[in-house]
Amino acid sequence: MAHTAPPTHTRRRVELAFGVLLLLVGVSVAAIAVLALNHPAADQAAASVTRHTAGASSNPVSPSNPVSSVTSPVSPASTPAASSSADANGSVAGSGKLPLIVLNNTSNTPASVAADRFQQAGWTVTDTSTFDGDILSTAAYYDPNVSGADAAAAELQREFPAIHRVKPKFDGLPDGPIVVVLTSDYS
Repeated sequence: MAHTAPPTHTRRRVELAFGVLLLLVGVSVAAIAVLALNHPAADQAAASVTRHTAGASSNPVSPSNPVSSVTSPVSPASTPAASSSADANGSVAGSGKLPLIVLNNTSNTPASVAADRFQQAGWTVTDTSTFDGDILSTAAYYDPNVSGADAAAAELQREFPAIHRVKPKFDGLPDGPIVVVLTSDYS
């Protein structure tokens, strides 16, 4: 019985098809990786936030126990914008600056220090806490259901370049128009 090799053109077609398949798989994996890095919601749905306010005990926050029910506003006298009128969202009239929550996620700079910086620039900070989850870099997460929150978060990033990303909020973050999560790249 004689053994014959397949024709060269058939083998090349198989190799080409295999190469194209590998290329498609590689592109798909790269696209998924980029999406995962830009949208950490899937990794952080179970992440928790821990409140740290004077006189209060730690209170883990989860989607079923949102921070908004226990947030403590900053004293109006401590914010430069306090003399201006505020609208229903708590933004200073005409400024587009919405209230912020500042969370520390392994940053060397405490959330309270960052909050003071934001307040000195006219932003209202309603809470400072810690966040336990995987965040790529310091980001301002805005509530897409709040009118102007995306523009306000972008303005905050322009004023504070240490905020590297502006993204829509994901499950696991406390309620509020803008939540800033500080990571180790914040200074």
